Amino acid sequence: MTQTLLPEPPQTTVREADPRDRIVAAMSKVPERRRRRARVVVVTVLSLLVVGYALQRYGTLDPGASQVGLRPGVPWQFPLLVAHILTGSVALALGPLQLVRAVRRRPRAHRYVGRGYLFAGVFPASVAGIGVAVLTTAGPVAAAGFVVGDVLWFTTALLGYRAARARRYRDHERWMLRNLALTFAAVTFRVWLALLVVGQLPLLGTVYGGDFGSLFHTGYVTTTWLAFLPNVLVVSWWLRSRGASRRAR
Repeated sequence: MTQTLLPEPPQTTVREADPRDRIVAAMSKVPERRRRRARVVVVTVLSLLVVGYALQRYGTLDPGASQVGLRPGVPWQFPLLVAHILTGSVALALGPLQLVRAVRRRPRAHRYVGRGYLFAGVFPASVAGIGVAVLTTAGPVAAAGFVVGDVLWFTTALLGYRAARARRYRDHERWMLRNLALTFAAVTFRVWLALLVVGQLPLLGTVYGGDFGSLFHTGYVTTTWLAFLPNVLVVSWWLRSRGASRRAR
């Protein structure tokens, strides 16, 4: 029996797509589950509420409206505080956009929003925030909490930016998710402060002798650390668990 050998089909050369666009597109595949979309909506709404409050409070440029204690004889403290709040508001407004699928799936929009987030938001806000932290009237423990938070905020942004410039887009994604967790500390700060103040009210008479100012100070100092540490730990745990699940496939 004679076998007929069919000619092999000609091989065509497929032009490989730009790896940057391919990786960014893969990063943009946010699950379409309602729960995930709801989380993004919650983060966006809470961030914008804090931005609106900050602009309403400090947009008038009135030192008398400051909720942060100002040191007498330091005239540049309030302008530094305003610079920190305004640029931080830019970061808080643009940051959640990077979680929106419609932005993440468009590399050019993702890059432009990211540059505004970093260079008009995180970088100047974190540098100004370090100066504000050093001048805080809440004591050294609070100052240390603010400084550590701002240094981590700046460092994760710098590492994320450098990873993007080096086209290490997976590393870029991981660093920027940590950075967004630190940006969201502006929201969680207010949540933790309210919880700690309300949670301590039963102790007002027995522990604080009726001194609400002392109770508030304790909650405030503790919040300077709680505002960002749990955020970073949760995101780092999520990134590690996601990496482990990918390796197990």
